[in-house]
Amino acid sequence: MLVFFVGYIETGKNKWGQKLAKELGYDFVDTRKIMEEISGYEYSLLLNDKNLYIQLEQEALEYVLKLENTVVATSELLPCRYDNMDRLNDAGKTIFLRAGLGCIMMRVSKIKNDVPLLKNIDTDIVPDFVAMELKNRNQFYGKAKYIKLSREIKIKGILEYING
Repeated sequence: MLVFFVGYIETGKNKWGQKLAKELGYDFVDTRKIMEEISGYEYSLLLNDKNLYIQLEQEALEYVLKLENTVVATSELLPCRYDNMDRLNDAGKTIFLRAGLGCIMMRVSKIKNDVPLLKNIDTDIVPDFVAMELKNRNQFYGKAKYIKLSREIKIKGILEYING
């Protein structure tokens, strides 16, 4: 079985993906790390070349779709391109970790300079930028079969969804 965590930055995809993988005895992978391994570049550098980024993202998707007994944290944009979200739904269980603007801003404010997407954006407009991004991306993330606020998610609920 494959389990995919989708959602925006700082919603807990890696944290909950790792917890679930440990609970299930599965492997855990992050598509951003796969993109780094394929390219040999740090993720933050990949964002400078949109075409390369998209190519690597698709290669990472093809790679994870061949895995078994794995929990996957996807990059933020992977579910939003082409028919990727439909492919994730067809291949396994999908979980959208949803968070509101306030929650994301609280988390991002502590690490803004470490978030490649936000590093070069003026601090005053980050909330507007994130709000726009959420509006555009939630339509894709919302196709996941299990949607939960990241602050309310529990392993028990995830296991019920997966086994149900």
